[in-house]
Amino acid sequence: MSFKIGSDTVINSTGFLMPKYTTTTRPASPTQGQVIFNTSTGKMEMYDGTNWRETSNERPFLFRQVITTGYAMAGYKDAAPWRNVNRMAHATDVCTNLGDQLDVGAAYTSGACSLTYGYVWGADNAWPGTTTTTVAFNMATETTGGQNASWNMRLARNDSGTIFKEHQFAYILAGGSSEVDIFNLTTNTMLATKTGPTTIDGQDGYQYGVGTLNDELCGYAYEDSGTKVKLNFSTGAMNYSIVSGAIYGNNSQQKGINSKVGRGWCGSNGTYNGGYNLFRWQFSTETSLGTVSKPIGDSGEENFDMGQERQYMMGMYDGAQNNRGWKFTYATESGVELGAGSVRTGIPGSSSGHCAWKG
Repeated sequence: MSFKIGSDTVINSTGFLMPKYTTTTRPASPTQGQVIFNTSTGKMEMYDGTNWRETSNERPFLFRQVITTGYAMAGYKDAAPWRNVNRMAHATDVCTNLGDQLDVGAAYTSGACSLTYGYVWGADNAWPGTTTTTVAFNMATETTGGQNASWNMRLARNDSGTIFKEHQFAYILAGGSSEVDIFNLTTNTMLATKTGPTTIDGQDGYQYGVGTLNDELCGYAYEDSGTKVKLNFSTGAMNYSIVSGAIYGNNSQQKGINSKVGRGWCGSNGTYNGGYNLFRWQFSTETSLGTVSKPIGDSGEENFDMGQERQYMMGMYDGAQNNRGWKFTYATESGVELGAGSVRTGIPGSSSGHCAWKG
């Protein structure tokens, strides 16, 4: 049922203001997030999974970027770090080896992605290694993005964690320092180092990493001791605030799964492996919703990407570094192990790398 409002708009049965005309411009079987130009109304429309909605300059967080592709980058096996990149097509579950597209190999690392580049911090062809060097992968051309001095961290790190604000800013924590490096993902520049949370990893030593979860307005970090912090984003990259509390992940090697649906997941038991469950976290209320089973148990050090309706794991550690993979659907909070054609190839195994994604 719908109710007429004007000459070209109606309110549909779910209460949305919609164009009156449907026309053949709209595909018969649209996918969530699909954008079209309606030739009858002369307006852009986006399909939200149920209805066609007119787009505006300020799109909802879920649709600011419609993610279609993930990339697994770097990682290691048996102390050998990789330069390798694999592509995961979210529409088909097909994983393709793109070869050695990073200038320098990296392990025990983190990173972030702009709309064009996937960045990996702390690359030095060593395991473990401590360095400021950043390498990049060009997601537009699917070739190496090279190196640039303006990308490098101000502080040398090993096993860092990254909180990111969409494709605008990345905040690099831990890995041997209690300071925070800030990277501008729009200008592709490492901006500055600011005083960070003293409760997170102030030690200069072997791997002292953090796991992270990210939402639209804030990000969370947790480490092995159970310490956790929340980083509130603001309009300026130099003006963020850190508060304690908020989230608990069992161990920094039990990585976090990000989404744009208001919920995050992170390993609730295990260390480098031994993780069988995911802790469920509601961002809006900052409350625990209990746990769900991992699609593959006894895992840790996972390489997670992010997607629209689902995300992928591409390589992890279950007592040995491997290329096993899963697909995890946000709505059902469940997933399946992937088989041949849908797992990372080109290297014999890969854990503790980093994933990037694009639309």
